[in-house]
Amino acid sequence: MGPRPAAAVPGGGCLPRPLNTGRQQDRAHDRPGERCPQPAPAAAGRLGCVALLAWIGYIHLHLWQEGYRQIPTDGPLFLLDAVAGFILASVLLAWPRPLAGLLAVGYTASTLGALLISLTVGLFGFRESISASYVVQSLAIETITVLALTGWTVLVTARPRGPNRTPPPIAQRKPPPVRIR
Repeated sequence: MGPRPAAAVPGGGCLPRPLNTGRQQDRAHDRPGERCPQPAPAAAGRLGCVALLAWIGYIHLHLWQEGYRQIPTDGPLFLLDAVAGFILASVLLAWPRPLAGLLAVGYTASTLGALLISLTVGLFGFRESISASYVVQSLAIETITVLALTGWTVLVTARPRGPNRTPPPIAQRKPPPVRIR
């Protein structure tokens, strides 16, 4: 099974052709399976989100190394959170699709939620203090990351597809053939 056309993948459509292209460039633009470049705002936003996810992973790894590994239940979760942050940053870098953005939003929102729960009522018997190292920084970074990832995901999902790449409306589609037995 060969590569799918770029438009068959959500968020994978090309931008409209530039006005002053030659015939060779037009043909190259229409090749099935060709990877279309992201617009500059989407690419810059994606790289910023990758950096923020890696930063979250680094903070959790650093805190785990500095002693959080000694906390029952929460310690291993800090290591898991660090690994997940690095993996999601790599996934978003290598596979810039809306699904990757949604997974990263879910991860970051759950990390932020866990920190807020730990600050207020405690999580698995451990209550975090706002004065502990990296707590305020984590609150800020994780909030910014949720907003940035949500914005990037919306941007790449709402991006217009290239010419003749959208399926016809349902009313214009041909019905499947009827078989009479």
